[in-house]
Amino acid sequence: MATAAAARGTKVVGVNLEKLLASPSAVMSDVLWLYILPVDLPASAGDELLAVLKSAFPKAQIVNALPAHTLCCNRVLLSERLLDRGVPVPETLLTDSPDEARKFVKQHGHAMLREIQAKGSGSGLLLFCDRDGTVAGEARGRRYVVELDDAGGAGGRELSHGVLTVPPPFFVQRMITRVRRHGVLAPAPVLRAFVIDDHIPFWIESYREKVERPSDFILTADSGALRRFVQVVSDEADKLARRVAEVMGFRIGAVDLIRSDSGFVVLDVITDGPARMIDRSFKDLPEFRAAFDLDRYTIESLMEDLAV
Repeated sequence: MATAAAARGTKVVGVNLEKLLASPSAVMSDVLWLYILPVDLPASAGDELLAVLKSAFPKAQIVNALPAHTLCCNRVLLSERLLDRGVPVPETLLTDSPDEARKFVKQHGHAMLREIQAKGSGSGLLLFCDRDGTVAGEARGRRYVVELDDAGGAGGRELSHGVLTVPPPFFVQRMITRVRRHGVLAPAPVLRAFVIDDHIPFWIESYREKVERPSDFILTADSGALRRFVQVVSDEADKLARRVAEVMGFRIGAVDLIRSDSGFVVLDVITDGPARMIDRSFKDLPEFRAAFDLDRYTIESLMEDLAV
């Protein structure tokens, strides 16, 4: 982002939020915009952070509102907000019951077990049933027997001797696939819209050309999925991505869409903020050029606001 700012004759100055919270005496009245990226702060520091930012940067606006970022990072809140506004998401179950979660997996064949609090790419654990009905899971090429535990212990997930024990609550979503010739299942490509205000300057698509194991149905950058820039998308996808940005209330963000039997649904919504950020590794693709530079578009949008 600093390079993009320099090209427009301005600059980005990094601020260490941990140090700012420790010594909140500095006042920087010449700062007009705050663009927050992930920072290692305790959850209890949220309200304090906002107060310190307002004190230290009295004229600055936060580019992505923190409440919108919080909504995007919590998959339950995100799904509720989207559904309340009539935005489609994959079939989803939130339950404390292992039996209900197993029934959901068996009903759909494949399902994603996802952490409620999204971090990183948020790819989750792909669940499926073995021939004997045992729930198994794969992530990043590693397979486990999955024991959905109803004890609700505070220790989180535990892996022992190939058995992954997962405590409730269980947040599971239907894995959407497509059918190739002869009834062979394949991953459905994932479209990601990069939204700057009400503008979508570019899209990328994540896909696989072949499937060798169940976890290959997970299409994220860190799972090894292939990616390419997409020049043209349908009006349906374009309108849905814009609607999501409106509903979630962010300026800069990414919206992941996948086509189901009934049309596009929303898989994920990501904004830059203190807990999570948009993956920019697409800059390493050979096809990358200035037309696909998210940071350049961000700086240009902010500069246009200043010119008004």
